[in-house]
Amino acid sequence: MACNSFIFLDRSFGTDRSRLDSMLDYYAKCGFNYQILLYPEGTDKCPLATERSRKFAEENELVHYEYVLHPRTTGFVHMIQNMRKAKYIDHIYDVTIGFGDCIVQSEVDFAVHGVCPKDVHYQVRKLNIADLPKGDKELGEWLVELWKEKEEKLRRFYMLDRKNRMFENTPNGREYEMSNSVFAGQLLINFFWVITTIMWAYGFFMIPYMCTFAIISCFLFFCIQRHWGGVEWLAIQKFNAQQRVKKTS
Repeated sequence: MACNSFIFLDRSFGTDRSRLDSMLDYYAKCGFNYQILLYPEGTDKCPLATERSRKFAEENELVHYEYVLHPRTTGFVHMIQNMRKAKYIDHIYDVTIGFGDCIVQSEVDFAVHGVCPKDVHYQVRKLNIADLPKGDKELGEWLVELWKEKEEKLRRFYMLDRKNRMFENTPNGREYEMSNSVFAGQLLINFFWVITTIMWAYGFFMIPYMCTFAIISCFLFFCIQRHWGGVEWLAIQKFNAQQRVKKTS
């Protein structure tokens, strides 16, 4: 993930702000069209997070949500406004996910308990950034209202019988179902990674030079992490140095 310049946060805006600014500036100037997957809730809806959200709602005289957590508006507003200034954002895709029969809370549910939903429903809305409020306060309020809509949307979704669960039609929207070709492609991808993992594991234990290569790679990543804070920050530092050279030349 670090090699792909993922944003790692401490979930404290005081320390995360500079990281966000550096990363977003890099995204805007590097020449690639990055897509940022953002969870305004900050975490998954586990029992601990749900209890924290409930206490937050009580302290701020808000309604306690049953299907979502209260969103964190500060980071969302900062990122959107930052990307607006850099002219690096045109649209936001609002995604709501509903599970048809059972909800997988963590990898443990899937791997140990065998919990796996038979169908997963996605409602995706494409929102033009120009249609969102311009001010910080108004943008934060917009996000809060959006989450209220999500809570009600999911409430109606889960009130339906499991076999009939689906989201209400999005205005001017279209329905998509996974085709057989896409399903076959996903099976091939899973098969590829399973075989690749087995081959790497075999090579690590049975082929000396592969084991040596893995150890050297881990050591290099450890050194980069200690000195620069991660591969992504090394890349950003080199990129910024190149940008300064271009400006002076």
